[in-house]
Amino acid sequence: MLRCITIGELLLLCGSLTLYIYTRFIDLTTFPIYFFCDEAMHGVLARELVAQGFRDASGVWFPPYFRNVEKWSLSLSVYLHAFRIILFGFDQSVWAIRATSVIAGLLAPPGIALILRVGYNSQRWWLGILVLCILPAWFIHSRTAFETALMVACYAGFLASYVIYRCHDDRWIVAVILFGAATFYSYANGQGVMLVSGLLLLLSDARYHFSRSAPRLWTVFLMLLLMLVPWLRFRQLHPDATFEHLRSLYSYWILPIPISEKIQRFFSLYLQGLDPRYWFWPNTIDLDRHRFPESGHLPLVLLPFITTGLITCLWHWRNPNYRIPIIALLAAPFSSALVGPAITRMLGMVVPATILTVIGIDVLLDLFNRFWQRLFSIMTGILLAASSLAMTQYAVLGGPLWFRDYGLYGMQYGAQQIFAETIPTLLARDPHIVLRVSPTWANNPNSFVSFFLTPAQQRRVELISIEAYLYTVRDLNRQRDVFIMTDAEYWLAQQSGKFILSPPEQIIPYPDGRPGFYVVRMEYVANIEEILAAERAERQRLIETPYTLDGQPITVAHSLFDMGSVNELFDGNPMTLARGFEANPLVIELRFTTPKSLRQVELTLGSMDLDLTVVLTTPDGGANVVRQQYRNLPFDPTVQLDLPAPTTVQQVRLEIFQAGVSEPAHVHVREIVLR
Repeated sequence: MLRCITIGELLLLCGSLTLYIYTRFIDLTTFPIYFFCDEAMHGVLARELVAQGFRDASGVWFPPYFRNVEKWSLSLSVYLHAFRIILFGFDQSVWAIRATSVIAGLLAPPGIALILRVGYNSQRWWLGILVLCILPAWFIHSRTAFETALMVACYAGFLASYVIYRCHDDRWIVAVILFGAATFYSYANGQGVMLVSGLLLLLSDARYHFSRSAPRLWTVFLMLLLMLVPWLRFRQLHPDATFEHLRSLYSYWILPIPISEKIQRFFSLYLQGLDPRYWFWPNTIDLDRHRFPESGHLPLVLLPFITTGLITCLWHWRNPNYRIPIIALLAAPFSSALVGPAITRMLGMVVPATILTVIGIDVLLDLFNRFWQRLFSIMTGILLAASSLAMTQYAVLGGPLWFRDYGLYGMQYGAQQIFAETIPTLLARDPHIVLRVSPTWANNPNSFVSFFLTPAQQRRVELISIEAYLYTVRDLNRQRDVFIMTDAEYWLAQQSGKFILSPPEQIIPYPDGRPGFYVVRMEYVANIEEILAAERAERQRLIETPYTLDGQPITVAHSLFDMGSVNELFDGNPMTLARGFEANPLVIELRFTTPKSLRQVELTLGSMDLDLTVVLTTPDGGANVVRQQYRNLPFDPTVQLDLPAPTTVQQVRLEIFQAGVSEPAHVHVREIVLR
């Protein structure tokens, strides 16, 4: 029988929750120092959803999932922010987006505390909240609007509901199913977490589940089907979504390798997700913006307690409650193993880690008499609270200087500084200017334009890199055009000799004081046409590269690449690519030393519509030309061009023209197959 909460426990619970809330909300907009595109997308999509009467861009009513650039990965989080807009009005700010996520995440601490109290009758269940406070991985991501934090909170609610259902009241199966569905729909990786958790809990407690009355079993079955309807509906609307998602993440599951190798790689990555070295020691597997410096995702000091808790659960394996943390631990790395280890994909590990920590603390403190138990419990709580406050101060004050790479592959710093502060000020100051903003420092900066700026402001802002002006003459007006460019782009513009730059009107610094972005006006030098013509003539020369294809030496002549090489065109891996620097059409010539019989050309390309021209040169010098247009293609399409008849060729020239785009154009070629 569950004992009543004492006044002392209630005070400890309130104190722990107050500390948790304080450490999540304090300086919420300044740490993490970045505001990421994935955070902005929730607000953008939620606003569009409400404005369109809960229909997406294609007219689907209450869409099951939303597209985040190249993959369908957002669902419940968009509805969460839409609910905020309906209740409190439109507030498109970093604080509003993150605060909504933090409030949703408040489900995690009491959920974990409830698991400890109901499932294990722990005297120190309130410590679960304080332990959660000091986990570096959770501290960072619970202060963002990333959907992974919502998934973890829903998963904690799922496990708490399951413990109550299993131990006290089987009517809680309704909450179990609802929280399980919320976990499933809150984040793409939540699907894998729920798949493993659901199957293992079903098998673990099968006798208990199926001992219920037939009407109740049918009710549960129908509820499960009802929760699956949105997913089944989505699968019907977008049958290729999973493949596209895996391709966008460069998953090995879509590579042309043996299934045995895929399974071997899966288990290798899965075990890596369970490796204590990944969790308790500093690593460089995760990007800087997702980790604390010189620290693991879980504090090393907790390792003895987690180990003790894990041994205790294994020892009491016959008790269904002690199987739950192990099941949660086994479920956490499943989805990540489909692609590769990343803390955002495995953040669910913080739930079993916290539960096991408190179980371990309970086991060790129970070795003492009641007086020392109480004393050590209070001391442990004080140490955890002090550690949480120290971590918060360390992050808020020191976080801006933890890592000094503030660009695309680092912190991606600048969204608030550029789009919330600088751009509105510049546009209000001069109603005639148009801002040209560099997109090179962040993923999907279009989301920032939609998130921060009004429609009127958006019409006066263009995302464009300085490189677009380096190789072709564009309309450029010093009085009208104001550029916001990165430090590297500013240096490039200076060194190119193609522009006359005015002194910077403003310099937006990085947190360490270095120049981050320049606000500047410029115009072309007088002889720009002559300079570009000479450069263009030089770049149009095909680059010849010796290569061995199917054991035969050939020469590959191609337009200039700015990414990748000839090897990426023939390596059998659609995840790699070569990208044309500017040519449209991109030209690739294959010159054979020994004539080759050809009946089909197959290309895997980046997402685009294209016109393909194939020029076949026969051994006697004759030329055959075959052309075909391809429109309305799927993501990263594979296209085939069949020849009218098998042809013996000495040379094959491919001209890949991206339809609707002029030079410069970055034509992406992932794979070339000649049959």
